[in-house]
Amino acid sequence: MNRRIRFDDLDSAPYKELIQTLLLQWIHAELPDAGLTYVDFLSDIRILLLTNQSPERTTEIVRAVLAQAIELRRTSAWVEQELKYEGMIEGADRADFLRFELEQSATLDDALLDVYNERMSRFKHDDRE
Repeated sequence: MNRRIRFDDLDSAPYKELIQTLLLQWIHAELPDAGLTYVDFLSDIRILLLTNQSPERTTEIVRAVLAQAIELRRTSAWVEQELKYEGMIEGADRADFLRFELEQSATLDDALLDVYNERMSRFKHDDRE
C-alpha cells in the first residue's frame, strides 16, 4: 500500500516539481487572472494533489481544466472553481453527481445546463463517466 501524500511532502521531490510544472502551465495559459495570484494558483494545485492523492490524476485534471478554460475563454477564477469541484467529486460517479446537482437545483436554466455540459465533456476519454 502506498503511503499517503502529506502536506509536508509537497515541498520535496517529486511533488514539488510536479506542482511547479502544473503551476507554470497555468501561468502560460495566460488566462485573465480575476484577481488571483501566483500563491492562489499554487495553493489550488497543492490542495488538489492532497485531495486526490495521485500525481497522475492531478496532472490530468489540471491539464483538462486548463484546456477547457482556454477553449471556452474562461478566467483563472473559473479554473480555481473547477479544480475545487474536481477535487470534491474525485471518487464519486461524475454523471450521477452531476445529475443529482441538476435535480437539487431550485431552477433549471441555460447557465446551469451549460455548466453541466462543460463538466460532462471535460474528460471525454475518461472511462469513469
